[in-house]
Amino acid sequence: MRVRRFADELKEAAVERFLTSDLSLSAVAEQFGTTRYSVANWVKLAQSRGEVKKPKPHLVAAATPTDERSASEKLRLIISAGALSEEQLGEFLRREGLRDGDLERFRTEALGGLEGKVHSAQDRRQIQELERVNAKQAKRLREAEVLLELQKKVQELWGAKDDDTTRE
Repeated sequence: MRVRRFADELKEAAVERFLTSDLSLSAVAEQFGTTRYSVANWVKLAQSRGEVKKPKPHLVAAATPTDERSASEKLRLIISAGALSEEQLGEFLRREGLRDGDLERFRTEALGGLEGKVHSAQDRRQIQELERVNAKQAKRLREAEVLLELQKKVQELWGAKDDDTTRE
Protein backbone atom coordinates (compact mmCIF):
# COMPACT_ATOMS: atom_id res chain seq x y z
CA MET A 1 0.00 0.00 0.00
CA ARG A 2 1.36 3.38 -0.96
CA VAL A 3 1.20 6.19 1.60
CA ARG A 4 0.60 9.64 0.16
CA ARG A 5 2.43 12.56 1.68
CA PHE A 6 0.80 15.98 1.65
CA ALA A 7 2.57 19.31 1.92
CA ASP A 8 2.07 21.22 5.16
CA GLU A 9 0.53 24.10 3.20
CA LEU A 10 -2.10 21.78 1.76
CA LYS A 11 -2.89 20.39 5.22
CA GLU A 12 -3.23 23.91 6.63
CA ALA A 13 -5.48 24.92 3.75
CA ALA A 14 -7.71 21.89 4.30
CA VAL A 15 -7.96 22.60 8.04
CA GLU A 16 -8.73 26.26 7.33
CA ARG A 17 -11.40 25.32 4.77
CA PHE A 18 -13.06 22.91 7.19
CA LEU A 19 -13.03 25.33 10.12
CA THR A 20 -14.19 28.39 8.23
CA SER A 21 -16.88 26.87 6.04
CA ASP A 22 -19.93 24.76 6.54
CA LEU A 23 -18.45 21.92 4.49
CA SER A 24 -18.29 18.43 5.95
CA LEU A 25 -15.06 16.50 6.43
CA SER A 26 -15.92 14.40 3.39
CA ALA A 27 -16.55 17.44 1.20
CA VAL A 28 -13.25 19.06 2.22
CA ALA A 29 -11.42 15.79 1.72
CA GLU A 30 -12.86 15.43 -1.76
CA GLN A 31 -11.74 18.95 -2.66
CA PHE A 32 -8.19 18.24 -1.49
CA GLY A 33 -7.93 14.71 -2.87
CA THR A 34 -7.67 12.85 0.43
CA THR A 35 -9.88 11.02 2.90
CA ARG A 36 -12.10 12.49 5.59
CA TYR A 37 -10.01 10.65 8.17
CA SER A 38 -6.89 12.51 7.07
CA VAL A 39 -8.66 15.86 7.31
CA ALA A 40 -10.00 14.96 10.77
CA ASN A 41 -6.47 14.04 11.91
CA TRP A 42 -5.07 17.30 10.53
CA VAL A 43 -7.75 19.28 12.40
CA LYS A 44 -6.99 17.42 15.65
CA LEU A 45 -3.26 18.08 15.25
CA ALA A 46 -3.85 21.77 14.59
CA GLN A 47 -6.13 21.98 17.64
CA SER A 48 -3.59 20.23 19.87
CA ARG A 49 -0.87 22.64 18.76
CA GLY A 50 -3.15 25.63 19.36
CA GLU A 51 -2.98 26.70 15.71
CA VAL A 52 -6.72 26.70 15.19
CA LYS A 53 -8.26 30.09 14.54
CA LYS A 54 -11.75 30.94 15.71
CA PRO A 55 -14.38 30.22 13.05
CA LYS A 56 -16.20 33.06 11.36
CA PRO A 57 -18.98 34.57 13.51
CA HIS A 58 -21.79 33.57 11.16
CA LEU A 59 -20.62 29.93 11.36
CA VAL A 60 -20.82 29.92 15.14
CA ALA A 61 -24.50 30.88 15.01
CA ALA A 62 -25.05 28.34 12.27
CA ALA A 63 -23.60 25.57 14.40
CA THR A 64 -26.82 25.37 16.40
CA PRO A 65 -28.70 22.14 15.78
CA THR A 66 -31.45 22.51 13.20
CA ASP A 67 -32.85 18.98 13.26
CA GLU A 68 -34.93 19.82 16.31
CA ARG A 69 -37.14 22.12 14.27
CA SER A 70 -40.66 20.94 13.58
CA ALA A 71 -41.77 19.99 10.09
CA SER A 72 -44.01 23.08 9.88
CA GLU A 73 -41.08 25.30 10.92
CA LYS A 74 -38.86 23.75 8.24
CA LEU A 75 -41.59 24.28 5.64
CA ARG A 76 -41.97 27.92 6.72
CA LEU A 77 -38.21 28.40 6.32
CA ILE A 78 -38.20 26.83 2.84
CA ILE A 79 -41.08 29.01 1.67
CA SER A 80 -39.60 32.18 3.20
CA ALA A 81 -36.18 31.53 1.69
CA GLY A 82 -37.63 30.84 -1.75
CA ALA A 83 -38.90 34.41 -2.08
CA LEU A 84 -35.54 36.05 -1.21
CA SER A 85 -32.74 37.36 -3.40
CA GLU A 86 -29.16 36.13 -2.92
CA GLU A 87 -28.22 39.07 -0.66
CA GLN A 88 -31.36 38.72 1.42
CA LEU A 89 -30.85 34.95 1.66
CA GLY A 90 -27.48 35.34 3.40
CA GLU A 91 -28.98 37.64 6.02
CA PHE A 92 -31.98 35.32 6.42
CA LEU A 93 -29.73 32.30 7.00
CA ARG A 94 -27.71 34.13 9.66
CA ARG A 95 -30.84 35.46 11.37
CA GLU A 96 -32.43 31.98 11.48
CA GLY A 97 -29.17 30.24 12.47
CA LEU A 98 -29.05 28.12 9.33
CA ARG A 99 -26.35 26.98 6.94
CA ASP A 100 -26.68 26.85 3.17
CA GLY A 101 -26.98 23.08 3.24
CA ASP A 102 -29.79 23.12 5.81
CA LEU A 103 -32.34 24.58 3.42
CA GLU A 104 -31.43 22.02 0.76
CA ARG A 105 -31.71 19.22 3.33
CA PHE A 106 -35.11 20.55 4.44
CA ARG A 107 -36.27 20.56 0.79
CA THR A 108 -35.04 16.99 0.34
CA GLU A 109 -36.82 15.88 3.51
CA ALA A 110 -40.02 17.59 2.41
CA LEU A 111 -39.94 16.03 -1.05
CA GLY A 112 -38.99 12.69 0.43
CA GLY A 113 -41.96 12.89 2.77
CA LEU A 114 -44.27 13.65 -0.14
CA GLU A 115 -42.83 10.71 -2.06
CA GLY A 116 -43.12 8.41 0.95
CA LYS A 117 -39.39 8.14 1.56
CA VAL A 118 -37.90 8.23 5.05
CA HIS A 119 -34.79 10.33 5.59
CA SER A 120 -34.16 10.67 9.30
CA ALA A 121 -31.55 8.45 10.95
CA GLN A 122 -33.96 7.53 13.73
CA ASP A 123 -36.56 6.34 11.22
CA ARG A 124 -33.93 4.31 9.34
CA ARG A 125 -32.82 2.63 12.58
CA GLN A 126 -36.41 1.85 13.48
CA ILE A 127 -37.05 0.38 10.02
CA GLN A 128 -33.91 -1.77 10.28
CA GLU A 129 -35.00 -3.04 13.69
CA LEU A 130 -38.50 -3.85 12.41
CA GLU A 131 -37.04 -5.62 9.37
CA ARG A 132 -34.81 -7.68 11.66
CA VAL A 133 -37.76 -8.65 13.88
CA ASN A 134 -39.83 -9.43 10.80
CA ALA A 135 -37.09 -11.70 9.42
CA LYS A 136 -36.90 -13.59 12.74
CA GLN A 137 -40.66 -14.05 12.84
CA ALA A 138 -40.74 -15.21 9.21
CA LYS A 139 -38.06 -17.79 10.03
CA ARG A 140 -40.05 -19.01 13.05
CA LEU A 141 -43.18 -19.24 10.89
CA ARG A 142 -41.34 -21.35 8.29
CA GLU A 143 -40.06 -23.63 11.06
CA ALA A 144 -43.59 -24.01 12.48
CA GLU A 145 -44.96 -24.82 9.01
CA VAL A 146 -42.28 -27.50 8.54
CA LEU A 147 -43.11 -29.01 11.92
CA LEU A 148 -46.84 -29.10 11.08
CA GLU A 149 -46.09 -30.79 7.75
CA LEU A 150 -43.90 -33.31 9.56
CA GLN A 151 -46.67 -34.04 12.08
CA LYS A 152 -49.15 -34.60 9.24
CA LYS A 153 -46.79 -37.04 7.55
CA VAL A 154 -46.16 -38.93 10.79
CA GLN A 155 -49.91 -39.22 11.36
CA GLU A 156 -50.38 -40.49 7.79
CA LEU A 157 -47.65 -43.10 8.29
CA TRP A 158 -48.71 -44.31 11.71
CA GLY A 159 -52.41 -43.77 11.37
CA ALA A 160 -54.80 -41.59 13.27
CA LYS A 161 -54.63 -43.72 16.41
CA ASP A 162 -52.47 -42.50 19.24
CA ASP A 163 -50.82 -45.70 20.42
CA ASP A 164 -52.04 -49.36 20.47
CA THR A 165 -50.07 -50.30 23.52
CA THR A 166 -52.00 -50.39 26.73
CA ARG A 167 -50.85 -48.61 29.77
CA GLU A 168 -50.69 -50.42 33.01
